[in-house]
Amino acid sequence: MAPKRKATKSNTVQKSKKSKSVISETNSLLSVEELTNLSNEIDESLKFNNFVILVNQFSLIKDKLTEKHDSEVEVLGRKLAAMLYKNFNKVNDEFTSKPVKGNEEKKVIIKWILDKYATFKNLINEFIRTKLASPTSLQLDLLDIMLNFIKSESQRKVTSEDTISFPTVTYKSLIESVLQSNHGEILYDGTTNNFIILEFVETFQKYWDLQFYFFNNLSDTLSSWKQEKSESELQAIFANYLTIIRNGLLFNEKTLEDEPVWISSSKELKLPPALYKHNNFKLQYQKSLIEMLSYPLLQEQYKAVLLILHKRIIPYMSQPQSLMDFLTDCYDLTDDLIVPILALNSLYELMKNYNLEYPDFYTKLYSLLTPELLYTKYRSRFFRLCDLFLTSTHLSASLVASFIKKLARISLASSASGVVIIIPFIYNLLKRHPTCMLMIHNTDVATDYVDPFNSDENNPLETKAIKSSLWEMETLMSHYHPNVATLVKIYGEPFRKPSYNMEDFLDWSYNSLLQSEYERRFKDKNSALEFEQFDKLFGTNSEANKTVLMEGWTFV
Repeated sequence: MAPKRKATKSNTVQKSKKSKSVISETNSLLSVEELTNLSNEIDESLKFNNFVILVNQFSLIKDKLTEKHDSEVEVLGRKLAAMLYKNFNKVNDEFTSKPVKGNEEKKVIIKWILDKYATFKNLINEFIRTKLASPTSLQLDLLDIMLNFIKSESQRKVTSEDTISFPTVTYKSLIESVLQSNHGEILYDGTTNNFIILEFVETFQKYWDLQFYFFNNLSDTLSSWKQEKSESELQAIFANYLTIIRNGLLFNEKTLEDEPVWISSSKELKLPPALYKHNNFKLQYQKSLIEMLSYPLLQEQYKAVLLILHKRIIPYMSQPQSLMDFLTDCYDLTDDLIVPILALNSLYELMKNYNLEYPDFYTKLYSLLTPELLYTKYRSRFFRLCDLFLTSTHLSASLVASFIKKLARISLASSASGVVIIIPFIYNLLKRHPTCMLMIHNTDVATDYVDPFNSDENNPLETKAIKSSLWEMETLMSHYHPNVATLVKIYGEPFRKPSYNMEDFLDWSYNSLLQSEYERRFKDKNSALEFEQFDKLFGTNSEANKTVLMEGWTFV
């Protein structure tokens, strides 16, 4: 046994000498074994000076992975990050979580530890927002470490009333790093495929406290970025922000206290009272959103915001009226037809529930009636809202007549699937506004009648549509598609049919029309065909000596 004890002592001495030699050589990466030894010395002997070496090694790993991807360096970084996480948690639990009175030496030690701890967290944030030579799993590990640091820090800040305190400073630094991370591309829908953001969202959408403190004083940071960063950087930040909030939040005033939180699962500890201040959350949320919407956004990002604005953003705002300028600017946009259509939902929400006054609303709505409207993928959304806007029987007959006539006119240049929407839509408007029936039942017309409708007039009250007629419906009765020709015949019959259910017509397309014809069952399978029989296909014109194909066709 003696030789064995002697060998053990010798090994200990060698480890000690090796550790001392390592301390002076911190400009090159150490091996996993050397890092493990340094970590164990912190754990077993409380050698705090080893934190300096380990944190410096972590910084070297970041620099190397920024220059080029190295799988071995990445593995080394993941192991080192786990060691530092474990050591800092243990040291902080033993020293910084307990109050210190009168012991100046211990105060100095705690201050030194917290300084190294802050340095490590800063390095993690740099890792998260810096675009490395290649995406690494190490960055995902560090995101988890930061979130776990937030949880462990909150456990150390329990007041005398057993109330947990949320580490807002640490979380804010993480949020800023996450939003600035540029590891992906802006997608067609204005969001991003940034893997850091996608990983963060998985945790973010489950816990109310992470959502509440996400918006805490975020507007100040966003405002400063607007002055410092380029247009492309701001668009990337907005893409990250939109990806985080697009699925909605857990906010519900009635059940808010039952929502899960990240910082604690213990029933004995009370959560921060701020988590249940609804008005405070709404105000912070609103400030950050308004600041974001002032960024120079891409067209796709405007569309993405407008798609979710009325359902997933407005309910969380303290004063949705603050969106009035943004929405009216979008509605007045003339460069892109889609943006005004998407703004309709939110404008209607503000007019209905928040007393928004928009004097030229119907004038702008009328200007959206163009042939291009019936070829957009959002035409169903438009007609649902347009049907809602024209429901009121207090609208003037000249206004409604202008919509009816303009829709009838653009139907002549529309696809079959678009005409299928317009025909029942006009029928419902005529049923709802009987004063417009004059457009199809006016028999007092001279033989030299000229359509007085002015299709170039932008004001729907000045188009003279009420004096016109719906001759376009008569034209559509000769439409090439049998479904359209059959549907429009309703205008040649007495108006005894109840209003159409528009939902039955809004989602028709060429494919669905063709499929309906393909699946139609005929009563008589032996349909008769009328044709003229010829004895031969080609003949000869002896006079002109030319080859002829039936009468009137010649080939030279």
